[in-house]
Amino acid sequence: MTCPKLPSQRPERILLWVAVLLVAMVACRRGARAPAPSAVEPAGSQEAHAVQRVLYYPAGEDALLAECPVFMSSSGQVQADMSDLLKRYLVGPPGSGQALPFPERCALRAVFLVDGQAVVDLTGPVRSGGGSSTETSRVYGIVQTLQSNFPEVKSVRILVDGQEVDTLMGHLDLSHPLVQEPRLLIRRARSAPGDAR
Repeated sequence: MTCPKLPSQRPERILLWVAVLLVAMVACRRGARAPAPSAVEPAGSQEAHAVQRVLYYPAGEDALLAECPVFMSSSGQVQADMSDLLKRYLVGPPGSGQALPFPERCALRAVFLVDGQAVVDLTGPVRSGGGSSTETSRVYGIVQTLQSNFPEVKSVRILVDGQEVDTLMGHLDLSHPLVQEPRLLIRRARSAPGDAR
């Protein structure tokens, strides 16, 4: 008994299917492969760990900024941690005695760091309500919070809905980057030399 003769095109089709399967297998293996060494982050950088941050909210009749320590998780990536911090800031202080200077529904659109300047893009009714002390608390609460927690931040620029603004409520000049104002902080009492701590 003799085997039937295969048409001449059949081996070519088989080879074509084998080639397609090999390409598919290689593509699948590449998808499962670990990232290239240049894309690999240092060990432990992807694991979040808790750090103490300090938020600054107005307190008392003079509306000076008071420290409010909180523990938050940190990824170790400055931009992501700044975003988390500002989102937490806009929630408000966890205890009593301090006030959130922003009205409800204010939110962070984005924050990024460029050559030491943090650009903070806010949205919502950030420009409504209050007077000069409210505006000062809003702006410098953010500036103080960022610069105190991130030494990489040398100045802060405020945007609203992606646009540069000259002012939030007509009292502070926001046409240039801002830096911390120590005179706006509540001074903590210092113990005299020789006092027990």
